[in-house]
Amino acid sequence: MNLSLRIARRYLFAKKSTNAINIITGIAVFGIAVGSAALVLVLSVFNGFEDLITTMYSNFNPDIKVIPARGKTFVADTVTLEK
Repeated sequence: MNLSLRIARRYLFAKKSTNAINIITGIAVFGIAVGSAALVLVLSVFNGFEDLITTMYSNFNPDIKVIPARGKTFVADTVTLEK
């Protein structure tokens, strides 16, 4: 068995429940769990904001925009539309 794992098991699962190492370990595990949960939450929110901003940006500035060159336009009359 790995030496570091053996030492960790020895102090983590000690017979005394009020051992100082058990209390410190519990606080550390709780802190890491809260930090990881906060990180996942923040990354999820930013991912949602990225999709929202991308959608809003493409609404204002589309990928393809058709504009007249030098003011040239065409008149849609009934003869042209029937063809």
